[in-house]
Amino acid sequence: MHENDEASELTRRRFIQFSSMAGATILTGASILAGAGHALSAPSPTCGPDPDENDCGNPHSKEPLWTKSQDCFKKGTCLQNHPDFVVMKGNPSKKKYVNYLLIPTKRINGIECPWICCSTAPNYWSAADYCATQQPTEVPAPVGLGINSRPARQLDQLHIHMARARPESYNDLVAQDKLAARTVENWADTRVSITGYSEQHHTNIQHTYRVPIWGGFTHDNLFAMLRSMLVHTPHGGTIAKAQAIMYLQTLIVIPRPFGGYYIVNSERSLEKPGTSKADGSDTCDPLLLMHP
Repeated sequence: MHENDEASELTRRRFIQFSSMAGATILTGASILAGAGHALSAPSPTCGPDPDENDCGNPHSKEPLWTKSQDCFKKGTCLQNHPDFVVMKGNPSKKKYVNYLLIPTKRINGIECPWICCSTAPNYWSAADYCATQQPTEVPAPVGLGINSRPARQLDQLHIHMARARPESYNDLVAQDKLAARTVENWADTRVSITGYSEQHHTNIQHTYRVPIWGGFTHDNLFAMLRSMLVHTPHGGTIAKAQAIMYLQTLIVIPRPFGGYYIVNSERSLEKPGTSKADGSDTCDPLLLMHP
C-alpha cells in the first residue's frame, strides 16, 4: 500500500469513527428518519479520486479560501488537519460568536460539485459534526452546520460553517417538530417557517424551509440525499435536472432534542405555505450565530 493509500484508508477509518460517535445515541426511535431515507436516495456512483476540474474548479486557482486552506494544510498549521479536510476560523463577529469552517483539501468550488455526491467522497458533514465538539474548534451547543448556495456565498471553495444555532431558530424548529417530514419521501413537500437574523435589515426575519428529521451521519451522504430529494420538486424530475439546481440550495443541520437531527433546506424561490409567494432563503447564515 502506498503512502497516499495508507493516508486515505486512515481517513476512511476516522470518518467511520466520527460517524459512530455522532450517531450512536440517536439512531433509534420510530419518529426518526431512517430506513425510508435510503429508499429515495439513489445509490451514489463510485467516482474517481479527484473532482472533475470542469465541474468543480481548477486546483491551480488563486481563489482566496482555497489557497489559504491549502497553505495551512501543507504546513500543518490549521486548527484541525486531516488528509481530507482542514478546519479554520470563520469571520470574526462583533459579539465574538464562535464559528469555524471545515474545508475539503480537494478543489471543490461548492455545493454544485457533483463529486461530493459520490459514494467515494469523504463524509464532510460527519467530520464537521465531530470537529465542532473538539478543541480547539469546539462550538457551543446546539451546534449548527451549514453551507450556502452559490449565489449567496462569497468564496468559491466548499466550506461548511460550524456555529451555534440561533436560539430563535432552534426554538421554531422544536415548536414545529410535527411539521417535519418523518420519511424522506415527504421531504420535498414540507414547509416550515423559521425565524433567523437578517444582517441586511438588522432584525429577525422568517423564511420558509423544507425540513425532514434525520437519524444521523453514519450511512448517508447528505449531499446525495439532497439531490435525490430535488428530483421530487417542480424543477427536478431526474438526477441530471436535480444536479442542475443544486447550486441554488442552502443546507443546514441542527440537532433535534428528541433524537436525531433536523435537515433544514431552502432556496430563494421556495414558496410560502398556502401561497405562490417566494419566501425561501439561499443562505445558512440567518440560522447560525455568526453575525453581527
